[in-house]
Amino acid sequence: MNINKQIMIVGFGKVGREVVHQIKELKLPVVFTGLVDSSACLLSHSLSDTQIESVLRLKKTGSSLADLAESKPLSFMTDYYNKDTIILDTSAARNLDWSLALQKGCQLVFANKNALSAPWEQASVLYHKPGIRYESTVGAGLPVIASLRSQVTSGDQITHIEGVMSGTLGYLCSQLEDGVSYSQAIKQAFEVGYTEPDPRDDLSGFDVLRKALILARTAGWSLEESGFSVEPLYDERLVGMPVSEFFNLTSLLDETYAQRVEEAAQQGRVLRYLATITPQGGKIGLQAVERTSQLGALQGPGNYFAIYSQRYNQIPLVIAGPGAGIEVTANGVLNDIIALLS
Repeated sequence: MNINKQIMIVGFGKVGREVVHQIKELKLPVVFTGLVDSSACLLSHSLSDTQIESVLRLKKTGSSLADLAESKPLSFMTDYYNKDTIILDTSAARNLDWSLALQKGCQLVFANKNALSAPWEQASVLYHKPGIRYESTVGAGLPVIASLRSQVTSGDQITHIEGVMSGTLGYLCSQLEDGVSYSQAIKQAFEVGYTEPDPRDDLSGFDVLRKALILARTAGWSLEESGFSVEPLYDERLVGMPVSEFFNLTSLLDETYAQRVEEAAQQGRVLRYLATITPQGGKIGLQAVERTSQLGALQGPGNYFAIYSQRYNQIPLVIAGPGAGIEVTANGVLNDIIALLS
């Protein structure tokens, strides 16, 4: 195992902090050289445990790194880019430019989906350069990317992929199936922390689209957003208003979704928010599936991925399990780090 690697964490929210905890718990032979949030960075050739603990306490209070006297502007982080650096992007930032990091020989681990789901012209380098891993972008800690990459590397030809890729929307479907109204199900999902601060970020299907793009590109298909049809789980009546008002109006769709659940039930089916991906494009939205199928049996925030290929053509390679959660997402990042250290 390479014992000279330096870790820089970009995005020091819940996942980033949990990654630090898991690295220390496992006693990985690495040093931390940078902790970065959207306001500033803390940099050193080897950050001390005392420095790291002070940042952990600071971030738990909701404060930013700019509040630390020893922090530096974000422009300084590039001074610590070198061939021994592993950069972890656990942020939700858009439009981060990793070209200089790649030029300097850094390795990259992504939990952030934005760079990998950007237009292909920008993102393609991330799929073709060695030393770049992104297991946690799809399925949290489930070995979906690793399995897909292994198939492609061994010469298997992927034909199509389907799956339930959103824990939030999986929970919503289970609640609807249990007779809970659409408005109440969204409120419950929000209260237990399954949704984004604005639930429309989940209900739009955009997060599933980004995951589908990453899977498609890993399979060898250079698809763009325009190659997918996406069904949002709200309509124009709930667009362009504050979140509080959105919650007040969600009952407008109670009858619509209750009727869809009932129509599916009459056919022995249940609703699942399903993504289907082919080399030509994909479809994302609610589909009625057999209640007794593996997809139909899926409950709550669980994820399900079925990879069909030349070798797995009758029975797909199936990966299922928890597709959300801070610990499992951080563990996916940790596994990527370990792979790069080996």
